[in-house]
Amino acid sequence: MATTDRQATTLALAHALSAAERGLAVIPLARTKLPALRSPHRDDPSPPPCHGECGRFGHGVYDASTDPHRIRELFAAAPWATGYGIACGLQPHHLIGIDLDTKTGTDSSAALRELALRHLFTIPATVVVLTPSGGRHLWLTGPPDVVVPNSAGRLAPGIDIRGAGGYLVGPGSRTDHGVYSTAPGSAHLAPAPCPAPL
Repeated sequence: MATTDRQATTLALAHALSAAERGLAVIPLARTKLPALRSPHRDDPSPPPCHGECGRFGHGVYDASTDPHRIRELFAAAPWATGYGIACGLQPHHLIGIDLDTKTGTDSSAALRELALRHLFTIPATVVVLTPSGGRHLWLTGPPDVVVPNSAGRLAPGIDIRGAGGYLVGPGSRTDHGVYSTAPGSAHLAPAPCPAPL
């Protein structure tokens, strides 16, 4: 493994442990933004419907943890990891990610402002993560009794939702396309409650 990859893995682990201290459950990610650990059932002719009950790593967000010992074990099992994912929909934050994409050629930020005007809500000050492609992830918290599903373009073109069973790439993660970073002025913020109309 190259020295830069070892450094990226060490930094990713440090960022993941810091996120876990704030109650965010994390998993290691590869440079592709996919979970770094492959399913232990990938070669089974009829894979069982397993969400980690087998006790082995490789179940994506179902491996996510806030326990520092378990996180270190996950990263030790994936020494090629250069980033980390933050599982959405879990206690205590019930995190919802609003992914404002730039790849579709649409202005997803303008589309979100239009939704806010049409449905009479304001977009609260919250954690904002800048993506290497020029997009933004807004971190919001949802009510504990509502399961928010993942969706792509359902609210508007270029707006994806990361909810239960999904994850957000954490700030400090290094991918094939660059580094994710917290937007200036938002690192000290906690994820804001999601407006009910949204």
